[in-house]
Amino acid sequence: VSTQSTGNQDEVIRVLGTTALCTKPAQFDAKLFAANHPKPQQKPKQEQKPKQEAKPKQEAAAPAAAAAPKKEAAKKPFQDLSKPKLDLDTFKRLYWNEETPVIMKYFDENFVDGEWSVWTAHYKYNHELSQTHKTNNLVKGLMQRAETMKKFAFGLMYVFGNPYDQVITGIWMGRGDKNFFFEDESWQVDIVNYDMERLDMALPQNRALFERWLSGGFDDWQGKPFEKEHIF
Repeated sequence: VSTQSTGNQDEVIRVLGTTALCTKPAQFDAKLFAANHPKPQQKPKQEQKPKQEAKPKQEAAAPAAAAAPKKEAAKKPFQDLSKPKLDLDTFKRLYWNEETPVIMKYFDENFVDGEWSVWTAHYKYNHELSQTHKTNNLVKGLMQRAETMKKFAFGLMYVFGNPYDQVITGIWMGRGDKNFFFEDESWQVDIVNYDMERLDMALPQNRALFERWLSGGFDDWQGKPFEKEHIF
């Protein structure tokens, strides 16, 4: 059924009335469309703040350790003494290679009291000495433990007597005007068992005693025969 015939039917006219057909093509009315189809309102965009970089967590600062007390530099033996006139290496070389008069000549010309000092040493416990090899080991032990003192001292220790009736005695020359064994702890271990006496080398009898030791002029000591010599 055509639109024309349908629109002209009595039933349609009675309900809709007379219908006019369009005489021109339909045109799009943008204003009318916008009025009938309003756009939903959009919320204004908020400005985005630049992201802040996360700050690295600071590690809790460790409490400052209490400053450790500075260790004092170890004192070198005899570092406060000036260079002596008598050279110990020269003295020892003469002792091993020359006769006693040559040694004493060098000593007399170069020994300055206070730069060096001369001491006798007598073992305190001779009554406890027993077998000869043990007595000699006592002396060897003293010299071994004082090994680092060799550039500061010269010494002669003699053992006299027979087993269970012996004596240890000797003579030393060392740096300074005090007992040089006490300049270092390791040197003190054995020397505390000896009575030491400083000799005044300005006295002729003390010089003569020193010369006698250097010459090895002891065949006995208080009637006890010579047993062994130990040289430092």
